[in-house]
Amino acid sequence: MLDFALGMIESQGSLQVRSHSEQDIWNEVRKAERRYGDRAETELAKRIHQLTAGKRFEEASFWSAVAARLQNLHDIKLPGPSILETLLEPADGGSMS
Repeated sequence: MLDFALGMIESQGSLQVRSHSEQDIWNEVRKAERRYGDRAETELAKRIHQLTAGKRFEEASFWSAVAARLQNLHDIKLPGPSILETLLEPADGGSMS
């Protein structure tokens, strides 16, 4: 759903958008994470869709930037279990169990 909403903003063509600082954007990323948790991307997509439908493109552009940073943050993944098991093995080669 987030990709759809971001695509809607991109399809609007050239927009005059007020520049927001990275700090403003990341502050909103943190707020969305705290407020919505795992639903944050979906909630931001809904907001972007509503703003776009209401032709409030400048605000939608800002929230698209927030959503993009959140999506990038969520794309960071931990190493797979086999890597973690290797890293957590005792130095003497004994079993952790």
